[in-house]
Amino acid sequence: MRKLAWAALGFAAAAALAEYILPIRGLPYLAAALVLLSLCCIPLRRRLTRARAMICLLAAAAGLLAWWGRYTLIVAPAEAKVGKTVQIQAIVTDYVERHPEYERLEARLVDEGGSRGEHVYLYLYEGSLPDLEPGQRIGAQVRLTSAITRRGERSHIYTSQGVDMLGYITPDTLTLEGEPTDRWRYLPQRLSQAVKELCGRLFPADAAPFVKALLTGDTVDLQRDTAGYAAMRTAGVLHIVAVSGMHLFVLTAFLQLLVGKGRRAALACLPAIWLFTLMAGCRPSVVRAAVMQSVYLLAPAADRESDGLTSLSAALLALLIINPMAIGGVGLQLSFACMAGLVWLLPSVLGWMEEHLPMHRPLVAALAGNAACSLAATAFSIPLAAYYFGQIPLLGPVANLLTMFVVEAVFAAGYAVCAIGAALPALGRILGGIVAWPVRWCRWVYRTIAAVPFAGLYAGTLAAALWLAGLYVMGFVCWRLRKRGRHVPLDIPVCLGIMGLCLVLIGGKLSIPAGEGRLSVLDVDQGQCVVLADRDTAVVVDCGGAGLNSAGDAAANCLLSTGHTRADALVLTHLHRDHANGAETLLYRLKVDRLLLPADAEDTDGLLAPILAAARDRGTQVLFLTEEQTAHIGDMSLDLLLPQGGSVNERGVVVRATAAGRSVFIMGDAGTDAEMSLLRAGSVPDVDVLVAGHHGSKTASGAVFLTAAAPETAVISVGYNTYGQPAEETLARLERFCSAVHRTDLEGDVTIPLKG
Repeated sequence: MRKLAWAALGFAAAAALAEYILPIRGLPYLAAALVLLSLCCIPLRRRLTRARAMICLLAAAAGLLAWWGRYTLIVAPAEAKVGKTVQIQAIVTDYVERHPEYERLEARLVDEGGSRGEHVYLYLYEGSLPDLEPGQRIGAQVRLTSAITRRGERSHIYTSQGVDMLGYITPDTLTLEGEPTDRWRYLPQRLSQAVKELCGRLFPADAAPFVKALLTGDTVDLQRDTAGYAAMRTAGVLHIVAVSGMHLFVLTAFLQLLVGKGRRAALACLPAIWLFTLMAGCRPSVVRAAVMQSVYLLAPAADRESDGLTSLSAALLALLIINPMAIGGVGLQLSFACMAGLVWLLPSVLGWMEEHLPMHRPLVAALAGNAACSLAATAFSIPLAAYYFGQIPLLGPVANLLTMFVVEAVFAAGYAVCAIGAALPALGRILGGIVAWPVRWCRWVYRTIAAVPFAGLYAGTLAAALWLAGLYVMGFVCWRLRKRGRHVPLDIPVCLGIMGLCLVLIGGKLSIPAGEGRLSVLDVDQGQCVVLADRDTAVVVDCGGAGLNSAGDAAANCLLSTGHTRADALVLTHLHRDHANGAETLLYRLKVDRLLLPADAEDTDGLLAPILAAARDRGTQVLFLTEEQTAHIGDMSLDLLLPQGGSVNERGVVVRATAAGRSVFIMGDAGTDAEMSLLRAGSVPDVDVLVAGHHGSKTASGAVFLTAAAPETAVISVGYNTYGQPAEETLARLERFCSAVHRTDLEGDVTIPLKG
């Protein structure tokens, strides 16, 4: 392994340890210890071993110091301002991102002397920002918050992007301070915005979001199509719209087709590569690809041989030297994991295919090459995807095989259409209509694959984790045996892997014996999502939260882990975001037979229309509750109660479920007034499990109600919040009346077997 690779390995490992594990104050001392340890390697006899060890240790010391230096000089001073509401001056560095729920502005703070300081994201949740341009100077009253912690816990999202602070703009305080300046400095952002606007004008409405995401990496419009985005996630193809190596490879190939493949032509491609990188926002995945592509192009010009491992190491070091905290970014980790698979495994996979397939036939060679790239790229990225997204796309290679060559063609054609459409709009719209048909093919493939049972394997079970670990153990053993010259037929590990997968899928279906029943209160941060499941029956009560991942994905993954590919019913107690903002995603992820919700639900968050549209698209029966009803679903019985006391928020549906001979009370946001209404109506029998009302608020789970219900076990669905939930007095009451009290903010998902 080359020296640069050892240096990159040591630097990255140290940055990762500093990001996730090591105490900040101890980093300089640990760096000094590593330097001393490197000196101890001098007596080693083997020169190569001595050089590798010293390079790795010294690079690790540099990585610790670089991370500590960024934190001390940039992050810590920014953290000292957190919690303050101040009047700021800032320079806008990109165009406004307009999301359905908020608008975001990227900017640099400036002081009185005009010096640029912290890199910030400014959010506005009420109202609308004007159409600002990069270089525009603004003023606003802003409440500053931390970029290194989110909802009370360490976060890697913003610091990995180089963002030092977050700010929330006070409505109606934004002022413009003159015309935009530094137009040439922000030329890449202006070009990117022009491409986005051209995509909206030249391509049909059903294809424009996909093309825009493919050309620029902007997925805001693509995510508005909840059904399509959920299908892409299940099919395992979201990486194609995360601008990366594939895009730069196609761009370079297209340019070389126009200017040739000589040395001068290779050098001429470099400005286009880095301009595209700047247009894509310098994301870690595209910077990595740009560095590797540049090394690939420059090597022949300098009479050197291009080496994948060297260029990959150079890219990693370049990114981490600029920002050592980038190691915590999911995009960087996935990007380098994919490339590591391509560098190390692709030659072996292609070699095996050449032995077993007729590669002399062009069609076979093209398909096999595509499949080999897909398998090699996912080999090291699957564990990361399983950890971060909770799902393993089993049919991802099939989706890539059927659409990757189409996506590459659409990428090249998309930029050509934008170039033509900028000069000749009418011709551009005609060509855009033609390019839209391959996009529709891709979307059809993704929806079809996502609809296949077990297209994705939920990775949150012990069986799935053991199966995945077994695959890598077998792969490592085969690799070691081949290194020792022993022939190992791949048929055996492949068959064992398929058999293990079948056992995982079947075991999930059998994990809940008929009549046993299971209650799962999912960890969706500040929200609620409850799953009642038996072998052949599944009911979801509420589906909302404030977590990074949708509550709909959490509920779908929970059901898929137990072999449920459909839900018999989805009950929404009311339509506030923390109880219903994942319902649309769930409806598209799984087949839901019935949707039940109160007829007089207060829709202040605008959730009802998209939920009903999703139900209509998926053939889900919608029932608006105007009076109390009892629903018999399989072996379960659901009493849907409508208490009359309290505020509109409290007058949601209360679910009294009976499963496996046990009774469960799911209170939604019902408070003490609603509880007294249920008591007066005689609707509170003895309860085995209570899902406490209103996230453990002090105005819920009153002593009178708990006396009548006498629950054995209580579960509080709660996350980080500023409301003081769960309240200390409520916890004390629950602990006095219940033998066990569980909290999702402390325990994660809470799963309770009902029988016994």
